[in-house]
Amino acid sequence: MPDPQIEKLLIVQDRDVALQKIEQELARIPQERAALEAQITAEQANIEAARLELQQKEVERHELDTEVKAKENAINRFRNQQLEVKKNDEYRALTHQIEQSEADISQLEEREIELMLAIDESRETFEAEKAAIEVRMVEQKKQIERLAEREINLKASIDQARSALETARQAADEQFLGHYDRVRKIARRAPYVARIEAHKCTGCHLRVCNEVSSAALVAGQPSFCDQCARMVYA
Repeated sequence: MPDPQIEKLLIVQDRDVALQKIEQELARIPQERAALEAQITAEQANIEAARLELQQKEVERHELDTEVKAKENAINRFRNQQLEVKKNDEYRALTHQIEQSEADISQLEEREIELMLAIDESRETFEAEKAAIEVRMVEQKKQIERLAEREINLKASIDQARSALETARQAADEQFLGHYDRVRKIARRAPYVARIEAHKCTGCHLRVCNEVSSAALVAGQPSFCDQCARMVYA
């Protein structure tokens, strides 16, 4: 059986570790919430970027349509001018302009058809991606709600955990408790009070010297690992 004071310290350690876990969980929640909010913002940005890209194609199609109409108006104007000119070279020049405008219209209409097909494809892709993104955003918002609930529950339990730790500390010997607090500052993680098994400290898993192994058997006297400085018991 461990020293009675060690047993009390083990209770302190158990309560201490329980409190640390709650505090660590609470500390992670703002980070997890921020990460989820950043994901939602990124998803919204992706939707908006895809929407703008689609709108830009629509604007380009409208500009092509406007250009086609301008060319058609120009052709009508050239034909009216042909009715007024009297010289053959002027008539031929207007004919050339008409032919060039008609060729331009043909190219513009081909481009417009290609663009309309691209718009239809982009719109279909946009709607599918938008639906998938919205599903992810719903789940991300649910995760944020669950985080809020967990935060409330953790805050409700932290006072109880602190009270349990304080009660355990009050029951421990002051000298042993002082050593525990010192070790807690030195060690990077629990356990701060570790058992010696097969001449090894279960805190650092290194072999302790024979003197430490022997001293750990003596009740009423704190012993420390000569490798990691944790309190040890046998």
